[in-house]
Amino acid sequence: MRALAFSRVHASSRARLMHLRSNVHWCDCEGRAVFLDLEADRYFCLSKSANDAFLRLARGRMEPGDGERLEPMIARGVLLDTCADGTIDRPAALERPTCDYPCGSAGEAGVLHLAEALAAEIRAVSRLRRKPLRDVLAIAANRATGIAIPEDDRDRMLRTIIASSNAISLVTRRHNRCLARALAVHSLCRKRGIGPKLVLGVTGHPFAAHCWVQLGTAVLVGGFEHVRLYSPILVVE
Repeated sequence: MRALAFSRVHASSRARLMHLRSNVHWCDCEGRAVFLDLEADRYFCLSKSANDAFLRLARGRMEPGDGERLEPMIARGVLLDTCADGTIDRPAALERPTCDYPCGSAGEAGVLHLAEALAAEIRAVSRLRRKPLRDVLAIAANRATGIAIPEDDRDRMLRTIIASSNAISLVTRRHNRCLARALAVHSLCRKRGIGPKLVLGVTGHPFAAHCWVQLGTAVLVGGFEHVRLYSPILVVE
């Protein structure tokens, strides 16, 4: 993912500064800018002319007339046009995924781990119904991390968490639950001192959104073959 900081454009005798409003994230999906507005709790794209103008702004190469093409974004308060310096939080770095994390068998999970995985996913679903996405992601980011465990124990625990999540997917809807499942696995890992990344990704042609959990270059849940089709738009540590 690429984050837009700000770009200087001369207007009259002074420099214009444009930057995205806080809580607006974006990525470039093969020439199409896709945005996630956490305040409005929605994704959106731009018209062809505004899209091209925005990409030029992001690269610091605005052309005459681009300011007018971006006026709708300014009018909606998504893009701020100001003389004051503005910055945008850069997302956490994300390595390109290369594989799925090795998964344990369902038999390795055990009743207690299955119950814990199911409870974590139910909590995630409930939270998503009651709270805006912005608040849900803030909870995930601020969740306390448990004491780190030895490498061998960590690998065994990760296999168990993944196996438990896969097993309960047989009794819950597998489709359209990627966000709840990822939130649940992310929280279970953090509880055990493991710090994976929760990733929201999008495609632009056609638009689609997906969520997964990644540790290093390995995908814990979300499916590598599926994940590799998406561009990260927001990464939560």
